Amino acid sequence: MSVFRWLPLLLLLVPALAAARPGGGDLFGDGSSPSGGGGGDGGGDVDIGIVIELVALCIREPVLGGFVVLCFIGYLGVKRVWKGGSLPNWSTSVAPTEVPAVRAANVARSALNRLRQYDPNFSVVLLEDFLYTLYAELQHRRPRGGLVGMAAFVSPEAAGALGDPALEAVTGIVIGTMRLNELHVRADRVELGADFESNLTEVRGGAQARVFAVDRVLFTRSLGARSRPLARVRKLDCPNCGAPLESMHGTVCVYCREEVGGGRLDWVVSSIRRLRTESLPELFSKKVEERGTELPTRVDPDVHARLAELQQRDPAFDVTAFQQRVGLIFHELGQGWSARDLSRVRPWVSDNLFQYFGYFVGLYAERRARNVTENARIVRIDLANVVADAWYDALTVRVFASSLDYTLSDDGRLLHGSRERERAYTEYWTLIRGRNTKGRARTDPACPQCGAPLRIGMAGNCEYCRARVVAGDFDWVLSRIEQDEVYTG
Repeated sequence: MSVFRWLPLLLLLVPALAAARPGGGDLFGDGSSPSGGGGGDGGGDVDIGIVIELVALCIREPVLGGFVVLCFIGYLGVKRVWKGGSLPNWSTSVAPTEVPAVRAANVARSALNRLRQYDPNFSVVLLEDFLYTLYAELQHRRPRGGLVGMAAFVSPEAAGALGDPALEAVTGIVIGTMRLNELHVRADRVELGADFESNLTEVRGGAQARVFAVDRVLFTRSLGARSRPLARVRKLDCPNCGAPLESMHGTVCVYCREEVGGGRLDWVVSSIRRLRTESLPELFSKKVEERGTELPTRVDPDVHARLAELQQRDPAFDVTAFQQRVGLIFHELGQGWSARDLSRVRPWVSDNLFQYFGYFVGLYAERRARNVTENARIVRIDLANVVADAWYDALTVRVFASSLDYTLSDDGRLLHGSRERERAYTEYWTLIRGRNTKGRARTDPACPQCGAPLRIGMAGNCEYCRARVVAGDFDWVLSRIEQDEVYTG
């Protein structure tokens, strides 16, 4: 009798992995999208029918049955080791893994750094903030001619593609990811292509519909244009003088009298195309397999040279302390997420990422439920990329982690996932810090400016010294979480 007949039985003994997590892809989109990184429903204990089959097999075929039973016992042993009962709630120690680290030939964000030769103040971090702001504002203004005042930032062709006379409102815009897909430096202009995945609510005929959307956007800017001052990066105003958008008459500012359209001074959306629009399923109905965990770590070819440059500029930078800060953020996010406590999340994440967390925590609260990540811990951290510009240092690491992951109703009922079976997952985390900030990363929950116990308001300011601590001006903060299968560098 061939052992392959019993292969399905062996596979059934290995549990499916399930549910959501802070920053988990299955919370975003429809589960079939590239960013969908969640898992199945997890299930319960091994089915009694499988045990009966095993007993019957041992009676009929003692040798083969013994082999299958040994495999099952071996699986339980591996599971126990993987659970890491002796590990603390989180750990930044390097653990053995079968996933190797490799170097990627082309990394999109690193490629953007070539723009610094034309624009010395160019920053990938600030560019992404600006493009997130621009895309969200365009979506918000899509209904009923609202794009008229945006002529400085959107071409007539793109405005025509965005306009929808039947659309009454667009609200609750949450951008899950922006994936760069092309970069062209022409003789007179720069073209940058990106795919945006977003959740948003569209209102038509008084009826609201929550949808998952994927838009392909092409941004254009003159090669001679220069980046905005730091204070104006996260706002849309006259690209020349900073006057409010209300001062624009078409593409001419009524204050400075400058023609500011066409990408001459700032990025403009030259084209936009909707790739997908799908209705979102119920929050607890998705069963999506974890994808990308087995992929090799994408490591930028110059990562170690740029890390050495960072350490030369800041001799006090300590890799171990940085890893411990990643672990601290991981722990605090998990605790705040599980408790639906955004005040615990706020000190550690950038504005864009906090908006993302806030939306989903609110969604769980509306449904009187919470997602719990229990016994969450990091088992390995890989360095993937280091980027430096005029304003920020950015370090990207791949976090290998494991946890229980399940969703409870407010009255304690299990809605999704498993309270017994852990799942392993990996994500790419990018942390940023102001370029002029130096020193060892803090590894305690205290204000990095005044040292007081960490109490941060929703605007990101310390309640004691009023310093804004979520922009990376004082220490490393988390600015981006990306799933394995969509990370490009």
